[in-house]
Amino acid sequence: MLLRLLLTLLFFITTAYAAKVPAGAFRDGVKEYLKNGEFSAEFRQVMRSAELKYAFRSNVEKLDDDTICFLCDELLDVLLDEIRGGSVTIDELEDVVMQLCTSLFFEDEEVCHGAISSNIGIIWYIAQARPDKPASEICGIIGQSYGCAGTPDDWSVDIPEGTTELNKGVISGESTLKILHLTDFHYDPLYEGDSLGNCDLPVCCTAGTSASDASDAAGYWGDYRDCDTPMYAIQDALEHIVGQHPDIDYVYYSGDVIHHRVWNTSIDANKRDFTLMYDEMYSVFGNTPVYGALGNHEPHPLNAFAPPEIEDEDLSTQWLYDEAADVWSGWLDSDATNTVRYGGFYTVSPTPGFRIITLNSNVAYTINWWLLYDDVDPYGQLQWLADTLYEAEQNGEKVHIISHIPSSDSTMYTVWSREYRRIIERFAGTISAAFNGHTHRDQLILYHSSEDTNIPINIAWNGGSITTYSDKNPNYKIYEVDPESYEVVDYEVWTYNITSANLTPDQAPSWYKLYSFKEAYGLSGAAPEDVRELASNMAADRSVAEKYFEYSVRDADTSLQYGCDSSCLKTLLCNLLKSEYSDETQCLLMSAEW
Repeated sequence: MLLRLLLTLLFFITTAYAAKVPAGAFRDGVKEYLKNGEFSAEFRQVMRSAELKYAFRSNVEKLDDDTICFLCDELLDVLLDEIRGGSVTIDELEDVVMQLCTSLFFEDEEVCHGAISSNIGIIWYIAQARPDKPASEICGIIGQSYGCAGTPDDWSVDIPEGTTELNKGVISGESTLKILHLTDFHYDPLYEGDSLGNCDLPVCCTAGTSASDASDAAGYWGDYRDCDTPMYAIQDALEHIVGQHPDIDYVYYSGDVIHHRVWNTSIDANKRDFTLMYDEMYSVFGNTPVYGALGNHEPHPLNAFAPPEIEDEDLSTQWLYDEAADVWSGWLDSDATNTVRYGGFYTVSPTPGFRIITLNSNVAYTINWWLLYDDVDPYGQLQWLADTLYEAEQNGEKVHIISHIPSSDSTMYTVWSREYRRIIERFAGTISAAFNGHTHRDQLILYHSSEDTNIPINIAWNGGSITTYSDKNPNYKIYEVDPESYEVVDYEVWTYNITSANLTPDQAPSWYKLYSFKEAYGLSGAAPEDVRELASNMAADRSVAEKYFEYSVRDADTSLQYGCDSSCLKTLLCNLLKSEYSDETQCLLMSAEW
């Protein structure tokens, strides 16, 4: 999902299509509501003409960037003036946003109420705690991916001096390690087969709903529509994995165990489901270490990672860090547990010469409201990363990095993304691989040197997802990893077809190996140079790019039906080549002949 529900509900960012809202009409309409308690008929007509209903949904493709930024500035100017001027209470603010959400046909009242009530306290606190932050700067952060203008704080990490020896692709020839990559379960305790799979809510397939037509009914094992994952489907995946791959050395879980019902979460429910999912993995994998990362769906409310000085229980994220520290403690030492409790990140060395670093990359998500409070290296995490990598370098260790959101994603805060890339480049010889989730796509990112843009230096591998949300088949990845360099030598992806599985709900799905990396793309290895060769082949031959697309969705029937046109394929190629947000260097070079 490119933009989450709460961004729309609270700041009106995604509330327009190509139709323009007349200058002043929006601002005047909101002011009139604040004054009189109702929207005028003229204002309602203007907003309805903009076709606003469900504009925030992830499958809406025709959002107009200029209108989004305009509405963001207009709404925030009004609301910030009212909040900071003391002329509106928090209850009145909540009522305004609720009316904007429901009266203008954005969404169901249940969705509006749940999302707004859980976020309004954060917005209120930040607006008052940062009285000098203008609307344009706020919109420049939360609307970054839409090109909204803003002037971000320009901070940097103090990276230890030194040079790195780049010696990628050297394989020892020893028996490889086997690492399982799981991600994005999005467990839905309310999922029910034969319920309504085609509903008007952001998430469907909900117990207690029914379909009048068989084509609208949810599948038993999952559904290509906006539905998450039932417990028994997760259990089936885990049982299949241990049966098919009994010799796994490590398990990486790159975040998001919580469902997409963002209006219907709570601290207690999220803690329960977070613990339940890890208990399931611990039970199935036994003595095999499981190393997890937090996803942006883990907190309540969604995406909100408060800085450590925020101690108010209604605003703090401390409960999540404490829960994660307790749940993960079986595979972590006391130092690692302490940093989890501080900010959701840690490092551990499971064997001499090898180190795992897990980051909480969600803090840099542009719809983490707390970036508006303080965007300078949240938790000091990037400085900690640089220092930890320097120590690993001094000790001759090789490092894997696990995190949820890919560092060059369009929703990653631009300064954070840039500084992360600087760290990756400085320690390219120490970092053997990185592993992400979040996008639900089987993708990868190829990092290049900023000094010589023709030199690839590292790779981040995306695990895809167990959830089918949306238009995906479930999958997991098995990496073959060299036991000395700890580089990925090859990997394979396993999946099953949701349509076929749902034809026989009383039988376990038929998992199969979709592809192995080297064989599928005709490559000699999985080093950065090999991935650059893949990118070059994608640019030169559309059939290779089409194959990359098909694998990214695991041959999901609906995605294959929708297809991926030339522009879509070019975007896939460019995303593969982005070393940081807004860095189009490799994209322009590779796609020059597109």
